[in-house]
Amino acid sequence: MKIKFLTLLLLLSSGVIEAQIVTTDPLFPKADEPVTITVDVTGTSLDGFAWNNSSNPVYIWTWIDNASGDADAPTNIDPATSAADAAKCTRISTNPDKYQITFTPSTFFGKPASEISKIGLKLKSKSWDDRKQTDTDRFVSFTQGFAIVLSNPQDEMMFVNAGSSISVEGGGSAATTFTLKVNGEAIETTPNPSTTFDFDYVVSSTGTYHVAVEGTFQGTTAKDEFRFVVRETAVSQKRPVGVIDGINYNSAEATSATLCLLAPGKTSVYVVGDFNDWTISSDYHMKKDGEHFWLTIDDLSPGVEYGFQYLVDEEIYLADPYADKILDPNDQYIPASSYPNLKLYPAQALHEDERFNRVAVLQTNQQPYEWQTEDYQKPKKEELVIYELLIRDLFGTNARTYKSLIDTLGYFKRLGVNAIQLMPIMEFNGNESWGYNPTFMLAPDKYYGTKDKLKELVDKAHENGIAVILDIALNHQDTPNPLVLLDFNFSTSQPNPTNKWFNVSAKHPYNVFYDMNHESTYTKNYVDTVAHYWLNEFKVDGFRFDLSKGFTQNTVCNGSTSDEACFGVKDDSRIAILKRMANEIWSHSPDAYVILEHFAQDAEEIELSNHGMMLWGNMNHVYNQNTKGYGDNADISRIYYKNRNWTVPNLIGYMESHDEERLMYQNINYGNFQGKYNVKDVTTSLKRMRAANTMFLTIPGPKMIWQFGELGYQESINRCADGTINNDCRLTVKPVRWSFQDDADRAKLFDHISDLLRLRKEYDVFREGTATILGGSSLSKQITLKNSPYTTAPSTAAEMNVQIVANFDVTAKDIAVSFPHTGVWYEYYRGGLPFEITDANSAKISFSPGEYMLFTDIKIEAPPLSVTGSEEVSTFYSVYPNPVNDILIVDGHNTPEEVRFVSIQGAVTNLAKVSAHAWSTGALKAGLYIAELVYKHKVERVKIIKAH
Repeated sequence: MKIKFLTLLLLLSSGVIEAQIVTTDPLFPKADEPVTITVDVTGTSLDGFAWNNSSNPVYIWTWIDNASGDADAPTNIDPATSAADAAKCTRISTNPDKYQITFTPSTFFGKPASEISKIGLKLKSKSWDDRKQTDTDRFVSFTQGFAIVLSNPQDEMMFVNAGSSISVEGGGSAATTFTLKVNGEAIETTPNPSTTFDFDYVVSSTGTYHVAVEGTFQGTTAKDEFRFVVRETAVSQKRPVGVIDGINYNSAEATSATLCLLAPGKTSVYVVGDFNDWTISSDYHMKKDGEHFWLTIDDLSPGVEYGFQYLVDEEIYLADPYADKILDPNDQYIPASSYPNLKLYPAQALHEDERFNRVAVLQTNQQPYEWQTEDYQKPKKEELVIYELLIRDLFGTNARTYKSLIDTLGYFKRLGVNAIQLMPIMEFNGNESWGYNPTFMLAPDKYYGTKDKLKELVDKAHENGIAVILDIALNHQDTPNPLVLLDFNFSTSQPNPTNKWFNVSAKHPYNVFYDMNHESTYTKNYVDTVAHYWLNEFKVDGFRFDLSKGFTQNTVCNGSTSDEACFGVKDDSRIAILKRMANEIWSHSPDAYVILEHFAQDAEEIELSNHGMMLWGNMNHVYNQNTKGYGDNADISRIYYKNRNWTVPNLIGYMESHDEERLMYQNINYGNFQGKYNVKDVTTSLKRMRAANTMFLTIPGPKMIWQFGELGYQESINRCADGTINNDCRLTVKPVRWSFQDDADRAKLFDHISDLLRLRKEYDVFREGTATILGGSSLSKQITLKNSPYTTAPSTAAEMNVQIVANFDVTAKDIAVSFPHTGVWYEYYRGGLPFEITDANSAKISFSPGEYMLFTDIKIEAPPLSVTGSEEVSTFYSVYPNPVNDILIVDGHNTPEEVRFVSIQGAVTNLAKVSAHAWSTGALKAGLYIAELVYKHKVERVKIIKAH
């Protein structure tokens, strides 16, 4: 449905003005009679259009103005189909820029004539995407009684030059005398009754004018009207001391605010808003100070929200780029429970071009948020365990809020993460977005709640020892970002070459929306302002910079947008840009996290890492190869920073992120199998995820988990709303799976990860040790963690060393484990079961498929029962005889799936089953063993003596 808006005509500086764009025959049409509408498209994007009624037609797009219910014509179909043929226009042969269509409105719309008093219309090509259309909504009125219509000018608002002559033309539906009134004063009246009028009004002085033509017939008075503003040069005056770009409040004066807009190359800016009834007026013409425009707005009511826009050079409507609250027509879909008492989008600010439909909000006398946690110490960079999340997909439809996230902090704390990373929450287009289409970088998106609730989230997170990191997109911006629109070619939908912040076209292969020029001083200042604002105003702990590799003019590749390999080559200009940005952040927030989504060559990443920045390390594919049970490209060694030749642990390794396919989805759909062992089985796959996390979270250096990964989330990243899988559905809302907590196997994965994070926190070797990763692309993986300084005879847990082993194959394996030294090692997941290692280089231990072990050379506290699987069995069992000779009997209501004996040296032997409850032990040597009874959801352990 189209919405009425304030149209605007830019009038030329030459004398008489004529702008007859839409005419009707008859002049006063009736809704139940045929009307011929003629539209002159001169000067629009349809000017010179290669019209062909069959192959390249022009259509009328029309709607009933101010109608209740469905006001669109049935032919409003885009792209047009044969069902829209009735809306095809014909071109006038004598004037190829004029198009006509004849129809009876009541028939065309299928509605009674009584419901059609006014229609709006535009002309367009087959698809809006062609951007071939008339540029302004036009209107045709249908009246039953006496009426007056202006045929010139046809705009409700316009600008003129002093000394110009305005031709005011039109007619009435009956003969009468007509009076021209300007600002309520009668200027001229036609001498005799007539059905037409033609006045010329000469503009003599500056100001804002209201023009009306009135007439009376048989006691009924009618009028039509328009407004105009006389152009004047902006007053040149320095800004008051301390005024910066954006909204400036004076704490000592709550009835005024000073607005300031940086608009290079522009000549005039007007302010329209709630405070002046959205009227363009010379009283709200901003003063000019070099490239800045500013104005103090007085007589404001303290604490009241006022919406406003800037009108730049008489044609571009913008919201303030530095406003912290932006109104959007889509706000109507935000639940009141998410944002209580949200100010409605002003109807007066609706424009034909949707890029002009954003409104900034100012409010004096705001009450500052009272911070409760002032002494928070954020985790060291190398100790970060980040939980990446998208609020939209973490909670249900009416709970996608900062409040819900506050209520979930206890869950994060129980899991053991020490940071949460929010996908972009800066004002973005639409509501249900990933957030990488930002438009206003200082305004929290209202879909998730108020700015004070966001501050409360940060405050409460800090109270719980959790840092808050914001994902931020400053490689690009989307319209209607005001800095894009300030200098924009609306015909090509590209920034102009003179734009101070944006490139005309992208300088690299991965760009979306409008690419920022990071070598521009204007862009640098903007980036610095945005970063400082969030760190200072919201006390966030740092940023993850999306697509940081795009912070370049790409001179290395000569601006190529297709050479992806070249784009990753070391780029000294990009390095300099990122170092400058980081230095500026650290100049006022020395401990702020600066995280890059970079993926460049190691040489560049090493330099950035050495400078103090952290970088994402994507290990999704290689870990997934292991969890699926395939050895190709399964080398996980680059999860450790030293294996990339880095000298500082600034690599944030991850198995999953918002951008990568979920491991469990791949396991269940593409996992390997052998005999009865099948990775596609959910329970089996979840066990393998425990193994993967053991080989992931134990490695020193910062790590990241994607939301619900701790519960084995198995919905594809490309899941559509109907459950099908399609790459086009990547950004689609995904199912929320808090119910996974009630699944025993998934809860066990959660507990396992939580315990691993506890180990990281309590034992230095997991944070500060040196790691050696063995296995390459084989599925037998080993990690050796040596403490620093290293000793083969540790006496305390502070000196402890660790050996971790996992079998990711789908068959049992005897793995030659390379322990750091000989002696007694304790297997953590078997309650500290001792293993006497006499050959550190090849201590062979048997592993079932998917099995993992974690050895320490100091016995530490055993893991929780939920991690070992040794919780109480729901049925009784007995194991005999003990000591045993040749046959071991296991009686009980449940029969174990397998029975294995673990020697004191750690060797594992799977016993052969000889009957329903009997296993053969004849081949075992005499000695002490642990018998492991493997049930579906647990493992029971019993000490057994083998007699002979």
